[in-house]
Amino acid sequence: MPRTAKPAGTAVDPRNGRKTGVSASSLAKFALPKRTSGEPWRLETRKAWSALWDDPVASALTPVDRPVLLRWADAVDRAARHLELGDEDPVVPGHAGQPVESPHYGIADKAIRVAQACEQQIGVGALNRARLGIAVLQQKASLDDLNERLRRPEGAPRRADPRVVAGKVEDDDDSR
Repeated sequence: MPRTAKPAGTAVDPRNGRKTGVSASSLAKFALPKRTSGEPWRLETRKAWSALWDDPVASALTPVDRPVLLRWADAVDRAARHLELGDEDPVVPGHAGQPVESPHYGIADKAIRVAQACEQQIGVGALNRARLGIAVLQQKASLDDLNERLRRPEGAPRRADPRVVAGKVEDDDDSR
């Protein structure tokens, strides 16, 4: 007897494309907390933080994402700070006096990797959103909106209807 496939979404195998939907409370927007080091957050970090909350993906965040968000902000801030310090003196003397790359670049690189890992988890960036199955839907245009776009502006020459083919029109009615 042949085996029949179960309908999509009913098989136990996770490869069948079934996605689990959860109903969870979204995370309310919160301000960046004061840093324990006493240093203020950099302007770039504050702008990225605001942009994150203005993005539609923020509606998918839940309270459990708070530590990941804080880790992301800290890593973004740390990377920017150490890139700036490294750029001030990009080549420094090594242990034997030879010229080597500033160690600030290594610290910045590690911070960028932490930020990227956090971005993958919270869906920052188009590819990360797609990997998580988050779709940022654009507003659907109504038929009236589409027709409005096709209407000719005042004073514009009348365009031929693209649906009309030039030539003789014959009657297809065979019921005569």
